[in-house]
Amino acid sequence: MKQITKFYISSFLKNQTYFVPVFVVILQLYQLSYIEIFLIFTLSNVLKLFIEIPTGIFADIYGKRRSIQISKLLILLSFIGFGFSWNFWTFLVFQLLYELGNAFRSGTETGYVYDYIQQNPENPSYTKVKGNQKFYARIGEGIATTLGGFIAAGIGYSAVFFFAAIPAFINFIFSLTWEKIKESEKGITKTDLYSKFQSSYHFIKNNSYAVRLILNVMIFTGGVAAISKLIQPYMQKTIIPIEYFGIVYTVFLVIAAFAVKYSYIFEEKFGKIIIINLFSILSAVLLFVVGYGYVGILGILILFLVITAENIRSPISNTLFHENIDSEKRSTLGSTLELGKALAGIIIMPIVGLLSDSFSIFYAVMFLAVLLLLNSIVFNIRQR
Repeated sequence: MKQITKFYISSFLKNQTYFVPVFVVILQLYQLSYIEIFLIFTLSNVLKLFIEIPTGIFADIYGKRRSIQISKLLILLSFIGFGFSWNFWTFLVFQLLYELGNAFRSGTETGYVYDYIQQNPENPSYTKVKGNQKFYARIGEGIATTLGGFIAAGIGYSAVFFFAAIPAFINFIFSLTWEKIKESEKGITKTDLYSKFQSSYHFIKNNSYAVRLILNVMIFTGGVAAISKLIQPYMQKTIIPIEYFGIVYTVFLVIAAFAVKYSYIFEEKFGKIIIINLFSILSAVLLFVVGYGYVGILGILILFLVITAENIRSPISNTLFHENIDSEKRSTLGSTLELGKALAGIIIMPIVGLLSDSFSIFYAVMFLAVLLLLNSIVFNIRQR
């Protein structure tokens, strides 16, 4: 089996998260407030802030492939743990374990894919492969979310986590067959750590273009991550029964999947920079509609369109980012980008939780609309 095909299968399996359409609802059923819910996601971002660069360095020194395998194992264990959780603290512990697993993958997996394509130029472009990965991820997620609401309503809310553990286990076993690529295999030393941190620091310090791109991506991604946590509470305000949440998710995820699959066409027709800037402004404008208190199917469509915009932007902004860094720094600096996203989440999530508890989720959406609009203006991406 070709490695590119393995990338697609992995993407399909990793997003078979049956709990996605009801996760926030489950937390609410266990009597967690909005502040507690967003605190869980905030603290997971705090963990990410401290471990992103070390896990990126681990991947650069011990190998991206090995790091990815560790990631998939930790995520599998977190899903099993979620199934046995019952209060704020247990959900927090396994959310942190899940975030640790993601840290070993984020930045590293994109770096692995990029390096593999660079070392095997007969394959499609990175943007096309990344877009296809997003496509298969959305399809896998669509299947899982279609069933997730029915599993939760028919079998039990904890069952969705155990169902998610099955593809996670297969994905971990499958990752053991990934091909090796040319990368550092030497042992880790204090000198390695210092040089890696120093290299990252000097790169960021002397590359204002990369800094602007990182800030733009981290704020937009952090804002959209908060939006994704508000979708379920928003849907509860409509007449849609909880068992149909998954179907609603699936409809929009399939639309998003096809949009992401052909994101390279957007890039080829309009260019990376235009797409990044345009989607930033459009997302902010759409969120103002929901922020003014609109409740209905159009509001659900708007929230999912913003998430779709992020999915289209992601492979394009990743390509732009990787084009401006060297291969040997790719995992570490990729993790720096993820660290920036975590920092944005640490700042944004508590504010969204506080606004939702103190006022309503509409105030939180309005705040996010203003934030994304300011981001599109202040950190507008320009030609170098």
